Amino acid sequence: MRRHSKIQNALSTLTAVIWVLGSKCNAFSATVTKPISAAEIASKQAKAEAIARSTHDNYAMNALFVNVDEKAKPTPCTISPDSPTSALPEDLPSGCLLRIGPNGATKDEGFLDGDGLVHCITLPPNGAKDREIMYSATYVQTKGRKLERARRIKSKENCTFDGTLGAAPQGIPMLAALFRNGINFGTMDVQKDTCNTALAVSGDRVLALMEQSPPSEIKITKEGRMKTVQSFTRLDGAVPSAPINGGSLGAHGRTDPETNERVHVSYNSVARPFVRVDTFAENWKLASSVGVDVPAPVMVHDAVLTDHYVVILDFPLTIRPRRFLSNSFPVEYEAEHKARIGLTPRGAITDDTKWFDVEPGVVLHAANAYEREDGTVVVHGFKSIPSGSSSYILDYTPSFLYEWVVDPSSGKTLNERCLNADVLVEFPQVEDKVSGRKAAAVYGLVSTSIGGPMLQFKTPEVGVLLDDVVKFALEDDEISGVTAGDVIGRFELPEHWHSVSEPTIVTKTGDNGVYVLVVATYVPPDNERDHIKVATTKGSMKSQLLVIDGDCLLEGPVTVVDLPYHVNYGLHSLFLDWDKMK
Repeated sequence: MRRHSKIQNALSTLTAVIWVLGSKCNAFSATVTKPISAAEIASKQAKAEAIARSTHDNYAMNALFVNVDEKAKPTPCTISPDSPTSALPEDLPSGCLLRIGPNGATKDEGFLDGDGLVHCITLPPNGAKDREIMYSATYVQTKGRKLERARRIKSKENCTFDGTLGAAPQGIPMLAALFRNGINFGTMDVQKDTCNTALAVSGDRVLALMEQSPPSEIKITKEGRMKTVQSFTRLDGAVPSAPINGGSLGAHGRTDPETNERVHVSYNSVARPFVRVDTFAENWKLASSVGVDVPAPVMVHDAVLTDHYVVILDFPLTIRPRRFLSNSFPVEYEAEHKARIGLTPRGAITDDTKWFDVEPGVVLHAANAYEREDGTVVVHGFKSIPSGSSSYILDYTPSFLYEWVVDPSSGKTLNERCLNADVLVEFPQVEDKVSGRKAAAVYGLVSTSIGGPMLQFKTPEVGVLLDDVVKFALEDDEISGVTAGDVIGRFELPEHWHSVSEPTIVTKTGDNGVYVLVVATYVPPDNERDHIKVATTKGSMKSQLLVIDGDCLLEGPVTVVDLPYHVNYGLHSLFLDWDKMK
């Protein structure tokens, strides 16, 4: 698996240039020849995907998906004997790294049916003698989990909500599961609020989110304990009620680094307007909300902002409840629905969105957006093009770095291009202080191999291993010769190590660069290739926190922290400042 990655690196660095952008060390730039036609882009993307699918460690992938036990009591961590330094960097901000993800789903369910489990790694202030680096893993106590507990106490039965995603691509079994949930728990909110997708902070209040239910509020203590403050919170009416799931708040949002306003875009699959834009003042106080009408309900998983606009991604991953009637899954890729990027004025109370037609595909995760001096808006994100209507749900569809330029004054899309068609990438991250502003680079994780079958859950049927941290240039630099889309930094995890968190970007305390925080897990080679045995045997798998200088990815971690237990696959991460911990 790693051989292909090394070949790609070797080929790209034949034309490497030294890239210096205010950093203390030099980073090699893997310059690529930019495709000039759609056919060439498609050819390059197909070749990169074929390489990733040509060799795959399915045993390791499935081992990373095995559920882990809750470890609510914080346990001390240690600096690894293999760490280049014996302490955390002095300019690493104090706080904690949180990684949330689904955990606990059964073999008959989907991975995303699992309840939200928050892994917490505290990073105490330097010189705090009474503080240690601590680790814990705690379930979010959602409304659904509370109902399950009450049922167990009352009936002495281990009754749980039925997951729905294991039914894909069929719709009728999903409807049956929702019906059983309503009967078993006496609730109209038949979709369990797993809150397993992402974490967001406004002021000092932290939310655990999934976009198909109201969020839960949590808090993190300085000792490393995670506690649920309130489940199924509507944020004082900001989250309207809805049938089946009780309401929703978008899984991802953005915070304006100057005003501290927090913006989320949510979707509704039942009633118009299908999209809602919420702007929050600090501590999740709703400042404004506006409905945005789109032709059909679509899965808007992410959004970005600029100085004057909220960017809405109306891409054709449609949600049509009528598909249940034909025993189809309600979420499908519908290319004929077309795709648009919308610009909604910040703080709007009426729908004045400007729309721009773009090529179809799916953009689950945007990177950033900003306004140029001429008023045009530049958007960066990771885009994929599914091969069929249900392929996005069952298979893994790789994504690539794209750029769109739209002009609000003319209403035209000026440019749309793939910046790098050679590197499969996930989980875009930029420094918080450049959100909505021009960013020099974006970080991500490289999808180094794709394969299956998934043995641990019903869906997805195919998964991925994420073994490299990558940094792309977003702007041309005439001095160095770097062009937008070039790889200007890449760190390969050692053999048998795999990333289980997105790259979390933390600004150094001196504001002189960033650190990239990554949680990586080791899966030992096993002749029996028994993924459950290796994942459940104490001490067999292990995890580390890697602290990497964002300008020197090639040099690897500056500090490595050994965790007391291994971390399994999950979803998104959040760095929480020390003063926002309780």
